[in-house]
Amino acid sequence: MLVSYNWLKDFLDLDIDPQELGEKITRTGVEIETVTHPAEGLKKLVVGHILECEDIEGTHLHKCLVDVGEDEPIQIVCGAPNVAAGENVIVALHGARIAGNEKIKKGKIRGIQSNGMICGLQEIGFSDSVVPKEFSDGIYVFPKDADVKPGEDVYEALGMNDYILDFDITPNRADTLSMEGAAYEVGAILDQNPKIENVVLKEDGDDWTDQLEVKVDQALAPRFYLRKVNNVKIGPSPLWMQRRLWNAGIRPINNVVDVTNYVMLLTGQPMHAYDAKTFANGKLEVRKAQKGEKLTLLNDKEVELDPNDIVITDGDKPVMMAGVMGGKNSEVEADTTDVILESAIFDPTLVRKAALRHANRTEASSRYEKGVNWDNTQKALDMAALLLRNDAEATIANGEIKATDTEKKPAVVKTTISYINKVLGTELTESEMKKIFDRLNFETAINGDELVVTVPNRRWDIEIPADLVEEVGRIYGYDNLKSTQPLLAETHGGYSEKENHIRRFKQIAEGQGLMEAISYSLTSPEKAVRYNLEPAAPIVEVEMPLNSSRSAMRENLITGLVDAASYNMARKEDQLALYEQGRTYDHANGEFNEHEHLAALMTGDVLDANWQHENEKIDFFYLKGLVEDMLTAVELDPEKVIYQPVDNVPGLHPTRSAAMYLDDQYIGLIGMVAHVVTMPDKAMRNHEIYVYELDLDALIPMLKDGMKAKPAPKFPAIERDLSLLLDKNITNQQVVDVIKSAGGKYLHQVNVIDVYEGSHIDAGKKSISYKLTFLNEKDTLTDEVINKAMTKINDDLKEKLNIIVR
Repeated sequence: MLVSYNWLKDFLDLDIDPQELGEKITRTGVEIETVTHPAEGLKKLVVGHILECEDIEGTHLHKCLVDVGEDEPIQIVCGAPNVAAGENVIVALHGARIAGNEKIKKGKIRGIQSNGMICGLQEIGFSDSVVPKEFSDGIYVFPKDADVKPGEDVYEALGMNDYILDFDITPNRADTLSMEGAAYEVGAILDQNPKIENVVLKEDGDDWTDQLEVKVDQALAPRFYLRKVNNVKIGPSPLWMQRRLWNAGIRPINNVVDVTNYVMLLTGQPMHAYDAKTFANGKLEVRKAQKGEKLTLLNDKEVELDPNDIVITDGDKPVMMAGVMGGKNSEVEADTTDVILESAIFDPTLVRKAALRHANRTEASSRYEKGVNWDNTQKALDMAALLLRNDAEATIANGEIKATDTEKKPAVVKTTISYINKVLGTELTESEMKKIFDRLNFETAINGDELVVTVPNRRWDIEIPADLVEEVGRIYGYDNLKSTQPLLAETHGGYSEKENHIRRFKQIAEGQGLMEAISYSLTSPEKAVRYNLEPAAPIVEVEMPLNSSRSAMRENLITGLVDAASYNMARKEDQLALYEQGRTYDHANGEFNEHEHLAALMTGDVLDANWQHENEKIDFFYLKGLVEDMLTAVELDPEKVIYQPVDNVPGLHPTRSAAMYLDDQYIGLIGMVAHVVTMPDKAMRNHEIYVYELDLDALIPMLKDGMKAKPAPKFPAIERDLSLLLDKNITNQQVVDVIKSAGGKYLHQVNVIDVYEGSHIDAGKKSISYKLTFLNEKDTLTDEVINKAMTKINDDLKEKLNIIVR
C-alpha cells in the first residue's frame, strides 16, 4: 500500500519528518519498505502555456512558442502527437534535470532552435502503469480547470511535492490497506486521534428500488448494497483526485471508475460501478458460476468460469467476477448516463481462489482475501454517490437496495493486566494500559485486574488475549521492553545419543572420500518409490504441489543422488563419490512416518588416472567393501551381514543388486542403477552407477556404546587355500555359510581370491578360490587342528552343496 504523506495530513497534524515517521511505523510492527519523494532529483520543471504550434513540414515535429512565465516566450521543438496551441503543459527549461538525472540543454533539432523540452509524465519519473491512457504516448496536458499558471513549478500541481510511504503489509494487518486504516495506525503511534469524517448524503432523485429485482446468496455475499446515480457526465476526474490515485499506484480512467478506486483507497472497501443498461431486464443475481459460462473481463481477458467462482449476473449471463474484476459487458463507457454502484462483502476464500485460478489478482481481490472493514460498506457507497454528484454532475436516486445485510458485532476480548505485564516483562499500571488502548481507539472496561476490550470491526485481526499483548507491546515500544533472562529449566547443550550416532556415520562416509549432497525431500510419485525393497503404500503426496516433479515425499535418498549425478555428468563431471544423510517419509499403517537413512553413490574410477597404478573401475564389490568398512567402524560385524540377491527392486539392476540383512533384520540395499534409469538420460548413458542405502533406524539400536580396542594377537595365523568347482546357481554366501559352520572356532576369516567361468571347465559350472585364515589368540595352532578343520569343511561342501574340492 502506497500511502501519501500529504493525504495523511487530512487526518492527522503531522509535523514529523517523513523519514523519521517511516522509522517509527516500522518499529511498531508495520514495515515501511521505502519513503520516496517523487520530485527528488528533478529541477527547473515549470508549467508552460503553448501560444503557437506549427507543424514542421516533412517531419512529425512541431515548432511551439511557449509562455513559461518569463519576459518572452521560448521556442521548443516537440514531436508529441497531442501537442497543440492553448494547452498547459510540463516544460523542462534549459539546465533542467528530468528522470534518470538527464540534463536538458538548448540545441537545434532539424536546424530549428529548441530552448527546452515539453515533457510527458514518464519523462519526469512517473511509471507507465499510472499515466492516463490518453497521455501514454504523448505529452501531459493539464486539465482546463487546473489551477496552474505559466512559470510555476509543476511539482505541487502533479502531487510530486509529497512523500510516499510504502507500507509492506503482512496479511494480518490488512486494516492498513486504506488511508483511514493507515491514519488510525499512525495516530496510535503519534498519540493522536485521527479525524475520520462521516458521510452525510442527500438524495435528490426519484425512487428506483422497484426497478431492480435483486437475488443474492447470503453465504456468498453476506452484505450486498446498491445505489443508483443518474445523468452522469463521463469525463476526466479532477486533478486532485488523479494526483492521489497515481501517488497510490493506480491509473486514472474516468470520473466514475476513479471514484470507486478513490473510495477503495480511502476506506478499504472495494467497489464497482455498472452501466445501468446492463440490468435493463430489471434483474440482478449473485450466484456461483455455472459450468461452461464465460466472461470477458475489463482487461479484455476472456475466462472460462469455474463452478466455485462468485459472479454477478443480469439474471441470465455473468457481468462480473465478484470481488475480482468487472465484465466488459457492464463497463462504464463514454456514453453511459446512469450508473449502479455496488458495495459488498464477498466470501474471502472464494475470491482468493478465483483470482488465483484465473491469474487475475487485483487491488479489490487482494483486499477481499485478507479481509475488509464491514463498518465501511455503507460509508463507501454513500461517499461514491456524493463524489459523483460533485464531480460528474450526477443525480442521486432516492433509496438503496440492501439485498443482504448480515450484522457483524465487534469482537470482545477478555484478559488481565497482570497477564499482559507477565508476557511483556513490563510493570504497566491500569491507567497506562488504558491509555494505550485509547490511542488505538479501542473501548476498554477495567475491573481490578480484569481487562475487557471491545475491538472495532476495522481491526478484524484481533481475537484472542495474545493479540492484545502484541498491541500493547508495539505501542508501548519494543525498544522500551527490558531485556531479561527467561526463567526456564536449565538446559544442557550437545547432541542426543541418536544424533551422535548419525554424525558418526557421516564422519565415516566423509573419511571414505565421499562428498555430502543435500537433495529435495519432494520428488515425483514415480521416483518416490524407486530403490525400495517394499515401497510403502500409499505415498505421501503434497496437496498443492509447485509442479508434478515435486508432488510426493521421497521414500528413499538414492533418487536425489541419481538426480545430482545426472546434473554433474551433464557438466562433464564423471568421477563422482557422493553421500546423503537425511529423512525419508511414508504413510504406512495409516500413519505418517519419518526414517533416518544414509545413502551413497559412486561412479567412474576408484582413483584418478595416474602412471603409478592401474585404473580400477568402481563396481559392486568396491561399494560393498565401503559398507563393510563402515559397519566395522561402528562396531558391527560385517561378517554377519547376509546379501540376498534381488531382481525386482525398481531402479536397480536385476542381477547386480542385493538386500542386506543383519541378524535377520533388513538394513538396506546395494547395487547398480538400472539401465532403464540411465539410458533415457543422455548424461548418464553408458555409465555404471553404483549405490547403497542404509536404514539408520534399524542400525542405530544395534550399536554398542563406544569402541573397544584390543592388542594384536601374539600368535601367528595360518592360511590355507581352497579351490572349488560348483554349479553357477550356488551363491558365494551359501559357500561361505557352510565353510564358517564347519571351520570350527579358530576359523578367523574367509576371503574370495579368484573366480573363473570359461571354456576350461564344464558348462554351467564356475570355479571359486578362497583364502581361509585360522587364528588362535591364546596358543600356536598345529597342522593337526587345521587339517581336521579343512577335512570337515571339504566333507560338508561335498555333502551339502555337491561341490567338487579341487
